[in-house]
Amino acid sequence: MSIWLTYSLVSLGLWGMWGVFSKVATQHLGPQVAYLLGIFGYLPVFGILLYETGGKVPWHPVGWAAALAAGMSTGFALFFFFRALYSGAASVVVPLTSLYPVVTVLLSWLFLRESLTPRHLTGLVLAMAEVWLLSE
Repeated sequence: MSIWLTYSLVSLGLWGMWGVFSKVATQHLGPQVAYLLGIFGYLPVFGILLYETGGKVPWHPVGWAAALAAGMSTGFALFFFFRALYSGAASVVVPLTSLYPVVTVLLSWLFLRESLTPRHLTGLVLAMAEVWLLSE
């Protein structure tokens, strides 16, 4: 099995667990505290990354800006995700928010000039149909 596939499958399983754990946390703690405590879950990964890079981070202004923007996007996405989970069903909120690749594909086409084939468009339509079917 390819390493990228192994990593993808582990990620898939962890994302699935994350959706359930997040719903349980918001039910018992509310969205603010659930997210606040969830941030501490990043600390072990932070340690691994520091170890792997030897604590060295190269300076590249565009790279830094993009990385910080990605982090802020993730941070605010999770902020709103926990609020959505608090008042909505995990079985609807998680699939809906998992449509983020649709946004990525469209923005990549628009700003990065990546190709958008009929096959891609079909995939986007099917992904949106999946969320509609799961939300009923």
